[in-house]
Amino acid sequence: MSPAVAYARPAVRPERVEPQLAPVAAPQQRPGTTRRPRATYAFVIVASLAGILCAQLLLSIVVSDGAYQITALQAQQKELMRQENALSERLDLLGSTQHLAANAANLGMVPGASPLFLDVSSGGIAAAPGTVDPAGCGGACNLVGNSLLTGMPLVSPQAPQTTLDSQQAAPTVGATTEVQQEQPTDALPAPVTH
Repeated sequence: MSPAVAYARPAVRPERVEPQLAPVAAPQQRPGTTRRPRATYAFVIVASLAGILCAQLLLSIVVSDGAYQITALQAQQKELMRQENALSERLDLLGSTQHLAANAANLGMVPGASPLFLDVSSGGIAAAPGTVDPAGCGGACNLVGNSLLTGMPLVSPQAPQTTLDSQQAAPTVGATTEVQQEQPTDALPAPVTH
């Protein structure tokens, strides 16, 4: 190639004439109508958001109230379980062998020296083998003392009073309980004979 460089002259384009459009007239509005303002849309959106937030707040209040109720019911359930356990312990204590023996002695019952059994086939009475009681206390000698029974009330030998008339006659019961308190608790009461 040659050292002479040819430069091209830019081509001149003819100027384009753009067609002129007629000015567009704004649409004419009727004299009684106005355009709907955009503030109405904004107000509707803000009111919708406020309604949603209020609904969410009310739902959270209801849920937290339910949680407080559950907590209160759980505390009540714990208290009722404690009462149930205390009552079942008291029932076990009242059904213990020592308490039953003390109530039986208070009612005038005397333990048998040796248990006897009825033989149904022969109609006779027989003692069980190995039940000889050398101490003569009817099996109550080897009972272990129960310190939980201290202060427990014993069954009264008086008949239970269930009618209103018999409850009004209660002053005579007070005199008989004073006699019972004077008797020693470790002594066996004598049976009443007529």
